[in-house]
Amino acid sequence: MCILPNLGGVLSKTFLGFKYDFMKFFFIMDVPHVKVRTGIPGLDSVISGGFREGRALVLSGSPGSGKTTFGMQFLYSGAKDFDEPGVFVTLSESPNDIKNDFKTYSWDIDGLVEEGKMLMLDARPFKMEDGFVALDESLYRGETLPYTHLTQLILSSIKRVQAKRVVIDSLTVLAMQYTNMFYARQGLQGLIHALEDQHCTSILISENAQVPKTPVEWYVASGIVLLHHVRKEDTMERSMQIIKMRGIRHSEQIFPIKINENGLQVLHPRLST
Repeated sequence: MCILPNLGGVLSKTFLGFKYDFMKFFFIMDVPHVKVRTGIPGLDSVISGGFREGRALVLSGSPGSGKTTFGMQFLYSGAKDFDEPGVFVTLSESPNDIKNDFKTYSWDIDGLVEEGKMLMLDARPFKMEDGFVALDESLYRGETLPYTHLTQLILSSIKRVQAKRVVIDSLTVLAMQYTNMFYARQGLQGLIHALEDQHCTSILISENAQVPKTPVEWYVASGIVLLHHVRKEDTMERSMQIIKMRGIRHSEQIFPIKINENGLQVLHPRLST
């Protein structure tokens, strides 16, 4: 470890053969990152004001923990309140089913789609034909690297609406399309780099059944938000914790969350009742 000498009031100094401009050094180290407000009540204060702009994070959780609600609320609030268009990529449910589900919260997703502020991208590896499910592997076969076709489709959608936010639901379904985990990881890194190159703040949803093995996407993404849905006596309770968030100071507490008619809200234990 190298210890820098005492400045002694000097703004520049030669040290170990190199000239340092200490004021410039400390200024650069202290430049704040641009933050993206999440639109989720109670969350921004936990992560120093919002997500880091243009970074990809993984949202992981068990069934019923609120993953899709979290992702859609981030996207919907961005388009409606912050003038940041978004793309929602679904790999499991149909876009119509998703939009109908969120009518419970009075979210006018169709209105934002019509205004060109949101795009629902259907990338499911199957399709319905005459009332039956049929495989549709067009996005996942003949690739030199996994996720290549899907990445190109997402990038095209980003340009179409000038998106600033992207949500992919879910990585787990996506990973099932590939058998070689090494190449799948390389493809995932390529997808994340492509999203970040477009300066999109992205949420990649991951299904987590509390398995002991750490998911590969946790190593690749810049941040990890973990949602819990566990039994407590005779009821189920939801909570959230930030596992990592590169470049952002964040709380390491586990925070209770609730889902009501307005969507998802992060509660602060000392303030909640």
